[in-house]
Amino acid sequence: MQDYTILLTEIKRINVLTGAPDLTRPLEALLNDKRRKINVAVLGQFKTGKSSLINSLLQNDILPVGVVPLTAIVTQILYDHEPSVHIQFIDGTELNTTLDHLATYVTEKHNPNNERKVAQAEVFHPALEPFSNISFVDTPGLGSFYKHNSDTTLEWLPFTGLAIAVISAERPLSEEDITLLKGIATYCPDLVIVVTKTDLFGSKELQEIRQYINASVSKSLQRDIEVLEYSTITQTDQQRKSILEQVITPLHDKIDQKREEIMLFKFKAAIRQSIVYADLALQASLKRLAEKNQITKTLQEMERNHHHHEKEMMLSTSSFKGEIREKLETIIISCLQEMEHNLQITFEHDFQYFRGTLFNVSKQFEQWLAKNIRKELLKIDESYYDQINQLVMEYLDYYRYTAVQFRQQLEEKLTESFGIHLSETYWQCDFMGVEKPDVSIYRVFDSHLDSLLFFLPIKGFSRLFYNHFKKQIPLEAEKNLHRYISFVTTKIFQSIDALHAQAVTYIKSEMTIIINILTRETGNNEELTESLGKLKTMQADVETNAIK
Repeated sequence: MQDYTILLTEIKRINVLTGAPDLTRPLEALLNDKRRKINVAVLGQFKTGKSSLINSLLQNDILPVGVVPLTAIVTQILYDHEPSVHIQFIDGTELNTTLDHLATYVTEKHNPNNERKVAQAEVFHPALEPFSNISFVDTPGLGSFYKHNSDTTLEWLPFTGLAIAVISAERPLSEEDITLLKGIATYCPDLVIVVTKTDLFGSKELQEIRQYINASVSKSLQRDIEVLEYSTITQTDQQRKSILEQVITPLHDKIDQKREEIMLFKFKAAIRQSIVYADLALQASLKRLAEKNQITKTLQEMERNHHHHEKEMMLSTSSFKGEIREKLETIIISCLQEMEHNLQITFEHDFQYFRGTLFNVSKQFEQWLAKNIRKELLKIDESYYDQINQLVMEYLDYYRYTAVQFRQQLEEKLTESFGIHLSETYWQCDFMGVEKPDVSIYRVFDSHLDSLLFFLPIKGFSRLFYNHFKKQIPLEAEKNLHRYISFVTTKIFQSIDALHAQAVTYIKSEMTIIINILTRETGNNEELTESLGKLKTMQADVETNAIK
């Protein structure tokens, strides 16, 4: 442990000297961890069944689940003899509550866009008693693993000894999944893939899916990764047992050995990144003496490229927003006729149960409309949810491509000027899916008509009321369908703005690190050379396990 502490101190000193980002915070957290638990992080795209998988493994409904993406906040589950929830807020305040209130803080439905400013949730539960050395970490949608400069992520990421990448059999191994797997491999020593929703396919199709995943992973990561299957519908107990026996139990039973492996893995990654930054700082310092104008010129070109990318993204964001409404109408408006038909049929059946005066019956009809239009809209939303989210995914691809392209151009410029190659990175945008719609129904009678006829009983005027109400159905259906389109349009706008902001933040973060290194006046090339040599010696030591 002493050797680790000495290494940590030296890496920290060198990073301060070179102006590199703080790469030692995760290592410090791991060394100072009093709980001595290993996190099992469950990651994947939204709607792949991450929360359901954790609930099933623990055989308890601990995490909120639903037909739409729910988890919006990183949620850690640990063992305790009594269930409880501990909420940590971004401003540093904390709150203890019960499991019944967990959804209030961690789901997109009850905490949209993290309005409550929650940093992280900890759930304590006796279901983890057989695995008390382990904590499960439920994450939001794809990309949450890579939030830059996120204190919350840094608090739990260092302890991750195993990452479970959850992939839906409905859309096996997309480009986003490959990027996720590459990113996990840089942070985590152990990785397994769990393919969910396998009950949707036959044995032959599942075999093809497994072969495709294995071949794609082997090609992209240059290594084989264990692939397991899971379904909440069929063979659940057998598959649950398989995951626990092959993955979770060995991790729990070999806690000390696994922590040592994690420590070495994290140190190797930190040293590797530190070498890149130290080499860049040294080359910049040497060039500063030989060609004072070269660094200034390089920085100016980098800034121009930075502003060009930001301007291009801003124009693209505006263009994306301009086309959303039309695209949504093309997808959804065709549902109007079927929606009206379903409402008419249901109304013909239900009208016989309306009772009372016109005033009472009109209120019953308004409630009926609200209930049944909401039902129809939710059916539409469920049918087209993936298609709607795919619109946003197309824009997500653009922002990710633009941000990654900027970094590639940044590396090309550094290679051209200083002969330095940056460490490989796997950055992604976060996208939780579009929020579910709301439905509001207005009064179906004009106020003057209501005031004159509200006292009339329905008996004797049944056909009159029936015809009047029936005429309202197409109007209300069309109005609420357009309102739904407006609602979804607004939510997609918010998603696009969020994706844009993430890409801008990432680009600025990369620029800040490089500018800080290039403009830093160390004044001592010998010290930089010596520090780079020490890092390489450390790298050799950890590779040969020459530290304790």
